[in-house]
Amino acid sequence: MRTLDSLIWDIADIQAGEAVIICNDPTLDLTRAALSSGAEVVFADPDHTRCQEARALGAEVVGDVRIDDYFSGASGTAVAIGEMPKSLARLDYLARSIASAGFSQDRVVLGANNKHLSRGMNAVLGESFQDVAASLGRGKFRCLVASGARDVTYEPVRGDGLVAIGGVFSGAKPDRGGELLRSCLPDEPGRLLDLGCGNGSVTRGMSAAATDSDADAVLSARAIGIDATWDDAGSRFADASFDTIALNPPFHDGTAVDATLVQHLLDAAVRLLAPSGALYLVHNSHLRYRSEVERRFAKVEQVTRDKTFTVLRAIP
Repeated sequence: MRTLDSLIWDIADIQAGEAVIICNDPTLDLTRAALSSGAEVVFADPDHTRCQEARALGAEVVGDVRIDDYFSGASGTAVAIGEMPKSLARLDYLARSIASAGFSQDRVVLGANNKHLSRGMNAVLGESFQDVAASLGRGKFRCLVASGARDVTYEPVRGDGLVAIGGVFSGAKPDRGGELLRSCLPDEPGRLLDLGCGNGSVTRGMSAAATDSDADAVLSARAIGIDATWDDAGSRFADASFDTIALNPPFHDGTAVDATLVQHLLDAAVRLLAPSGALYLVHNSHLRYRSEVERRFAKVEQVTRDKTFTVLRAIP
């Protein structure tokens, strides 16, 4: 178990009969420890792959359901544990969902590297809980501990025709790269897929299918009427199902830039495109995405470029 996970587990000090809500568990070690303790474990991490692993271990999974809806009318006592989310919006979503659930007693224990903790996190937790304090540190890590639920509810952020639930990328507004990609899509795209749809801004108002591995993204896209599935890179769709695929891929893993994140999505695009189809991909121009695309597609051309982003069109 990582030092951070060990600290979170020790600070949580889970008691008999207390339900454990896992909020963000990249290693699944907290989930394993909670299950081994005999506690009822509910996995509220938004990542599809981790959720399937947690379900296989024996945890209940919130999945692509709003967390506040899932816990509505809950009873008994609960402790929510996990790595602190990077997004304050995600933290607010978790805190309000847990505080409003109806548990007779609840608390939240979220840990991180000291350099990634901020006063803003204390303030967000303080909107949902009466008591918020930092734990003693262990090495480079410490936890924020919140208890004493306030009378709160969770409301998604709305704006620009978009809805942001939790920590969805770009919140309730289009991002610049996505807007450039949207402007390059053909007028008659045929069967269109928004692969890694985020908040749905790229294909909003279009007749399109959509998919994302992040539950917050899927719920946000559905909130504006997009038919979004929660899965791993479009795994629910059959081969050669689409004539056009739009892809605005992630390039951050936590706080670090990681250009390899696109590889799995590009492999999915190859599988999902019809033989005469086309992939439209936007990326930060300084990242070396084109070589990854050219490894998988017969023809790759630049459609447009601005000061920050490049849009490529790729044909099988």
